Amino acid sequence: MLKKLLVPVVATTLMLGACTETPLTPAAAAIQNDYALQMFGESGMALEGTMGPQTGDRPFDGRTGRPPLPDSLKLTDEQKAEIEALRLTFRTEWQEELDALKAIFEEARAARADGATREEVHAILVTGRPIAETLRPAVLELHYQILGVLTEAQRAWLFAHRHRRMPRPMFPG
Repeated sequence: MLKKLLVPVVATTLMLGACTETPLTPAAAAIQNDYALQMFGESGMALEGTMGPQTGDRPFDGRTGRPPLPDSLKLTDEQKAEIEALRLTFRTEWQEELDALKAIFEEARAARADGATREEVHAILVTGRPIAETLRPAVLELHYQILGVLTEAQRAWLFAHRHRRMPRPMFPG
């Protein structure tokens, strides 16, 4: 009787021990440090390049949340131009808010680099909540506009290959 009970218990323990909430891949770790993705969830990817030049080895404006398209589905020059125009329009309209948010992201990144805990970094990011709430509808609109530029095949590939542990927004709207 003990053997019958012990084998499933050990097997279950081993399986649960193999599951972890800690990201194991560099991409997943990058997402945890990508504050635009933490703040806006998957739609934070639309912010790529809208916050200007960034220091450090990991961007915080959404660039780490999207896997690169394979060669067979790469963006055309026209698509790139249209997406850049959408981002430029967004950046022009929301420059003040983006600059304020960038300053908060830089402060959070610096705190993390100086050894701050996740809770301390979160406390810094929370100060950006009013900005994020103001930006949320516009960021979502930009996200959907960019998706609209993509072909059906490109969208299908991106949805099929997005990161499994995409963060949910810190401040769901």
